[in-house]
Amino acid sequence: MIATAMQALDATIANVALPQLEQSFGGGVDLGSWVMTSYLCASAVMATLTGWLRRRCGARRLFTGSISLFVIASALCAVAPSAATLIQFRLLQGAAAGVIQPLSQAILLDIYPEKDHGRMLAIWGATIMAGPIMGPILGGAITDLASWRWIFPLNIPLGLFAVLGLRRTPRLEERSADSRIDCVGIVLLVVGVGSLQLALQRSIGQLWPVSPEVMVEATLAIFAFVAIVLHGTRNQFSLFKFQVFCNVNFSTSAFYNFFVGGLLFTTIVFLPALSEGPLGYDATHAGLAMSPRGIATMATMLTVGYWINRIDNRALLAAGLLITAGGLALMSLAPAHGGDLWLTTANAVQGIGVGLLFTPLSTLAFSTLGAELRTDAAGVYNLLRQLGCAAGVAIMTAVLQARIQAHLLAIPGHSETGGGSLSEAVDRAAFAAYTGCFRMMAIVTVMIVPGILFFRVLRPADDKVLPSAAYPVTVKRSRPTLPPRSAE
Repeated sequence: MIATAMQALDATIANVALPQLEQSFGGGVDLGSWVMTSYLCASAVMATLTGWLRRRCGARRLFTGSISLFVIASALCAVAPSAATLIQFRLLQGAAAGVIQPLSQAILLDIYPEKDHGRMLAIWGATIMAGPIMGPILGGAITDLASWRWIFPLNIPLGLFAVLGLRRTPRLEERSADSRIDCVGIVLLVVGVGSLQLALQRSIGQLWPVSPEVMVEATLAIFAFVAIVLHGTRNQFSLFKFQVFCNVNFSTSAFYNFFVGGLLFTTIVFLPALSEGPLGYDATHAGLAMSPRGIATMATMLTVGYWINRIDNRALLAAGLLITAGGLALMSLAPAHGGDLWLTTANAVQGIGVGLLFTPLSTLAFSTLGAELRTDAAGVYNLLRQLGCAAGVAIMTAVLQARIQAHLLAIPGHSETGGGSLSEAVDRAAFAAYTGCFRMMAIVTVMIVPGILFFRVLRPADDKVLPSAAYPVTVKRSRPTLPPRSAE
């Protein structure tokens, strides 16, 4: 949990320090963008490789090594002498974070019996959500009181404490015979995932035609993924197991995970821009309006952990999607003046809805998978959430800009108005565009509710944990009961 919280915190803690960082190195907005994008791209690539790395190194060794690399990279970021070296160190930090998150999820599922998976995934998910809540607060306070460089050493005591705690955990050494190095697969996967993530991140805010850089990155991603398919048909692709997509529950959960990631992250990006733009709030005011979301999400996820084995997961998902859509609908109806309480309430409502989604999705995704597929599935699952975040922001930002232009053209004589009137016209157009985007997202959320019928119902299982030389193994009893393998 400490390692998970550490990497989740670092994904957002640097956001508020970007202006000071850019000023320190004499760079512009592009520098801040690369500082964040490099971390996200490396994390996305390594999340997909986590299953293969676990089969080569073993879970405990890989987990300890990833935390250690994260701590070292954090220390190097704090003393980076130039912008180029900072970006390189952020790449190392993101690579370590990409392994930590899916591996921690897989290990939790390995060491706890199946009947406790829902509760543990709820606690794990709430820890993930602590990052977006605490990251900006801590980052802003540290940056104001000291310097942006001091946000990175925060990871050192947390990482060291996590490494020391792992000495008492089971060894979890389960190397496999299929862990040979697939050099061609590694190169194709790095190029494909990295190019796709980079194209999505760099396309944010661009209308058609997009820049040549984004076109090249998107083309590279397409060719790399096609080559992976061809490589996998002619040779055994060993970096991650495609069998995870043969499981209906996992594939359906992956789709919803992609969608919810885009929905959540787009809202997190849009609301501060709306608050500090057309509504005229200051940064503190905008932050206070956003805070109920994270609190409601964490509280709901922890509560769902106690419901998960008592209520049909599909009912929780349906309720979560409808409540999320309701929160978005409330945002679309926010008044242009004096809407503080309205936006705060809408944030809290959406936070409850999102909190109802994460744990049932994870439970449905992993509870029907074999233990040998969990790490691969966790890597792909986390990758799709990251891609969903990037895709959601890129698509909806393009829609937002198109709507702003359309609303401006609909205002009679806006181009001939004076400075003050023109500014008011732009604010009116932007406000209408933001509320229209929230309305669109609410409608799409309602439209995908019937997809939950694809999930198979999970029935209570008689779980028994048998001791093993490596780690506790969960055996799900069924009728007829099969004799245990000799290795168990």
